Amino acid sequence: MGLRDKIASSLVLGMLSWLGSPASALTVDQLDGREWHVERLTIHGNAAISTWDVRNEILVKPNPWYTPWRKPVVFDPQTFEADLERLHRLYESRGFFEARIAYDLQAEKLGDGDLVSIELWIEENQPVRVASVNVETKSARELALPAELPIRSGDDFSEAAYQSTDARLKEHLMNEGYAHVEVQRDAQVDLSDHQADVSYTIEPGPECTFGPTRVEGNHYVTNGMILREREWHEGDRFSIDRLRETRDDLLKLDLFRAVDISFDTENKSSVVTTTIKVEEKLPREIRVAAGYGTDDHYRVQARWQNNDWLGDGRQLGFTLKYSSITSLANALFVQPHFLVPRMRGVLEFQQDRDSEDNYLLYASQLHPRLEPRVTRNLTASFGIRAEADKFSDVSEATKQALGGVKDGTTLFGFSVGLLWNTTTEPLNPQRGEVASLAFDEAGLGGDFRFYKIVGEVKKYQPLPWQTVLAGRAKLGFATPMGAEENLPLSERLYAGGEGSVRGYGRRRLGPRDSANNPIGGESAVEGSLELRHAVWGPLGGAVFLDAGQVSLDRWHPPVGDLKYGSGFALTYATPVGPLRFDIGFPFERPPGDAGWVLYFSIGQFY
Repeated sequence: MGLRDKIASSLVLGMLSWLGSPASALTVDQLDGREWHVERLTIHGNAAISTWDVRNEILVKPNPWYTPWRKPVVFDPQTFEADLERLHRLYESRGFFEARIAYDLQAEKLGDGDLVSIELWIEENQPVRVASVNVETKSARELALPAELPIRSGDDFSEAAYQSTDARLKEHLMNEGYAHVEVQRDAQVDLSDHQADVSYTIEPGPECTFGPTRVEGNHYVTNGMILREREWHEGDRFSIDRLRETRDDLLKLDLFRAVDISFDTENKSSVVTTTIKVEEKLPREIRVAAGYGTDDHYRVQARWQNNDWLGDGRQLGFTLKYSSITSLANALFVQPHFLVPRMRGVLEFQQDRDSEDNYLLYASQLHPRLEPRVTRNLTASFGIRAEADKFSDVSEATKQALGGVKDGTTLFGFSVGLLWNTTTEPLNPQRGEVASLAFDEAGLGGDFRFYKIVGEVKKYQPLPWQTVLAGRAKLGFATPMGAEENLPLSERLYAGGEGSVRGYGRRRLGPRDSANNPIGGESAVEGSLELRHAVWGPLGGAVFLDAGQVSLDRWHPPVGDLKYGSGFALTYATPVGPLRFDIGFPFERPPGDAGWVLYFSIGQFY
């Protein structure tokens, strides 16, 4: 806020205090009894709190410009008075106990119209700041406390930080074994000095260990199978995080609609009894989906899955998918806690048909693997790839560009992968990171000999005003051992299109043959930045910038030859993830390609 606005705000508030309201303005009591509608809301004088946050506290305000179909908001005097009280409360919650708020109502031709314009004047005045923070423990032993707390000396006295520090201390000690910890808080506010002294008193109670666990609500799933998912053993030190992690593990079995884990808080015993209460669902499910994608056009998919096949939480599923590019039949078997706890044994078979611009591939793939969970956020994968691949209808131009292409018969090798994931919403991440590294090798036998490494990092950072900044970076290398034809067409690196660089057609970045078909490369790099914002209700929007390129050079990412695409997206939230409509524009349109590309998908782009 500039000096001019500050002076104007102080003058208006002073006049309103002296006169009640300016002669040209109206008060709520001066409006007649007809139904008035809000035409405009203007806010002056706010600096510490954004106009966005101020408007969010007000119910009596005009509809957003992008919702012309909504009925005009009725000016309700009682609601407006409550709005003013909420604004005062908002400022107090941010430490501004002496903020003053005045209003001015302007009616169109009083007595001859039904539109009201609202003008708010805010004088924030000096905030109360935190002078000191004191944490006292009523314990004979020294307790390990968090290194940092949400509330700090010198900050504005925020109600949110004041209360969240209470919760932070309690949660920290509950993870240190103090199941019955209690925290009392107090704040001494001196408005004359605009300072607050904050204190917290901790009564930790006894150090606790896990005791017996009861199971309730199950009829089909055995107690043993549920107890197997516990992240603790009897006698372990109590930790509230272990309860949350166990709940997540149980829900991932897809056998329960709801899981609730509680513990006895009344007896305050050092041996804590826990209760796992579940609500079961049928283990068998059938899912049928149809949709449209920019690259593969119309697509249909059907899936049958049993999440408790022959008991013990074994999963058996079959999937059929058809589109203009890919047709497949997939069978998947998963054995939880295979050989050792927290390791899955997976056996997957897939029959695939891929129809690309310059080749047709029939592939029979067998992929047995082990998937141990190394830590809560880190999962590994060790497997074997055994495939029977048959390439046909390979373009002569592609063969000439690559110096020959194997028709292929067999591929045999191993694969290793690592996945680090700290996000909590797989279809619509709001915060956290995802990092993956995949290594594939073929050469233990068969007709192809190559190795391939692909690494990708994704980051999600929440920002103010219901906004998320999402970014990703991807780097890949695919190298034949010996002749170029030892790297099959399907394993080469491609970029462009949905899931890659928007604004370009599928696989349309990078080298092409003389017939303008993409031939892939051996080094590839991609990156994206996207700003996502919740617009209204389930509607959202995004703007993005993508970059990427593919090179024929080995171990030489083409960072100096990046191609860029940008655009915007509209999203609509659904229970299965957001529906997205993206439109991308290439910075440099490739010859023969479109100047823009429309994408449709379910779930975030990344």
